[in-house]
Amino acid sequence: CGMSLEPMTVGVGDEEEQRDIKSLSRKFWVALLLTIPVLVLAMAHVIPGLHIDAIVSRNIEQWIEFSLTTPVVLWAGAFFFTRAWQSIVNRSLNMFTLIAVGVGAAYVYSVVAVIAPGIFPESFRRHGEVDLYFEAAAVITTLILLGQLIEAKARSRTGQAIKALLGLAAKTAHRVRN
Repeated sequence: CGMSLEPMTVGVGDEEEQRDIKSLSRKFWVALLLTIPVLVLAMAHVIPGLHIDAIVSRNIEQWIEFSLTTPVVLWAGAFFFTRAWQSIVNRSLNMFTLIAVGVGAAYVYSVVAVIAPGIFPESFRRHGEVDLYFEAAAVITTLILLGQLIEAKARSRTGQAIKALLGLAAKTAHRVRN
């Protein structure tokens, strides 16, 4: 008497999983390419020999940082905000809530500082200018994307390893009676 021991197919979400990895990968690489110049502009004053302010005015630098950071935060990092909102609605705060609050605060504060710097009191100014935090928003978003991408790839490899192990299982079993 032979019984089939074929494992249930686990590959239902493989295509979706690969699409998610591809999407995360694309978002990460775009975010990285846009974040590097933002970081260089924001940190130029601490890099010896790099005098960007001699080439580009501070006002133009701020608008460049704003332009490069906006797609990083609002496109590449949009799912942080979606998951954060879901966690708030479900009253189950998580890592994405914290990320969205931090990145969102740095981004919104910086946007307001570029568009309407006059609304900030003198105590918020250094050398007459309001500090921006676009680089913090962009770098955090990019690093979290990297972490999410690594995690998604690891989950995919784990799933593939489990499927390979299931493939090694015996296809039939024989019951032995006395």
